Amino acid sequence: MPELDVRLEDEALFIVPASGALWIYDFGNKTEVLRDANEGNSGPVFQVAQATAGDMKLFLVLPTFAAASLAAQDRIFSMLAEHDAERPVALVVEQQEGRVVIVAGDAELVAPAAATAAVVRTCWEWDESESFSINVDQREYGVVAKHDGQTWTAAVHRARPK
Repeated sequence: MPELDVRLEDEALFIVPASGALWIYDFGNKTEVLRDANEGNSGPVFQVAQATAGDMKLFLVLPTFAAASLAAQDRIFSMLAEHDAERPVALVVEQQEGRVVIVAGDAELVAPAAATAAVVRTCWEWDESESFSINVDQREYGVVAKHDGQTWTAAVHRARPK
């Protein structure tokens, strides 16, 4: 499996599948609403990392409080496809220190999603694990993310059965 350069864009997306709301936040306190919420609908908010891992641009959807229901997952995939149909979507369904579970649904997305998840856990969520156990589509991978002062890289390898 590869070692990939991972770049996280400065702007994160936030999505509320139940209401249809979608907005960009650039961590410099600038917010841009891309799609307004429907009145009377609310629900959990999901943060979306816009990343490039290797040559692939992708969305990595992160739960803020709880994993998305199946209906919410479907809505998230469709809303992000409307926003940028060229980027595949990987959905984090569970995370804890040193461990992430992802639904990707595409073999080409496995290594980029695993690499991106390790970098996001390290730099956005302050997870200081030396390596990560990342399950993508029910297969285990080990990932080591590192920063050389300028670039994030993540080495992804298939975990050995225990």
